[in-house]
Amino acid sequence: MGKTVRFYYVRHGQTLFNVQDQMQGWSDSPLTEKGIADALEAKKTLKDIPFDRAYCSSSERCVDTAEIILEGRNVPLKRLKGLKEMNFGTYEGIVIPEHQEEIDAIRFHTFDWTPYGGEDLKMLEDRITKAYEEIYEEAKDGDSILIVSHGANFLHSLGFLFHLDKDLYMEEAFKGDQELLPIPNGFAAVFEREGEEYRLLQLVKRDPSFLEKLTGRIKEQT
Repeated sequence: MGKTVRFYYVRHGQTLFNVQDQMQGWSDSPLTEKGIADALEAKKTLKDIPFDRAYCSSSERCVDTAEIILEGRNVPLKRLKGLKEMNFGTYEGIVIPEHQEEIDAIRFHTFDWTPYGGEDLKMLEDRITKAYEEIYEEAKDGDSILIVSHGANFLHSLGFLFHLDKDLYMEEAFKGDQELLPIPNGFAAVFEREGEEYRLLQLVKRDPSFLEKLTGRIKEQT
């Protein structure tokens, strides 16, 4: 058994590229007024969590979100490139509806952007798991840690961190509140790591039955 560390996962607030329906991975755009409101809502919700440490993607949208949440606290914020969003290569910044079919063929099937100078799932997994390893090594037993990162980053982590079926996650997400994004902006999830095991504890903006369905269909390990 190893030390137990609890993570509070926040997706950055809404950005200009989100509103304009542009691909946004390693590229960046500023928070909108709603994006700032997303961060302020997360700050309010998390106000009673005694964070020991905080980490964020080095993308400005995550740094800005994290700084809003931590305003008034004496909690150090560390920026990690390993927590950045998936790299979409030459598709970065393009307007999605103008290239819908070709984008959907990748982001819903192959998840391989390497032919366009981006990343595939293995590359994403390697750098995210390395980032979390660094965070875990720096943490003390019982620490509460703020993570501010990205949407696709968390979605794919469902598979390689929690061994959950991300296809089922998306299927269930689209059955629910259509106003709620699959990975909502703002405070999104709570999870723990104990030793080598990660456990997803809460999907913050969803009914508890959502997580129950998800954990009821754990993929077989090969």
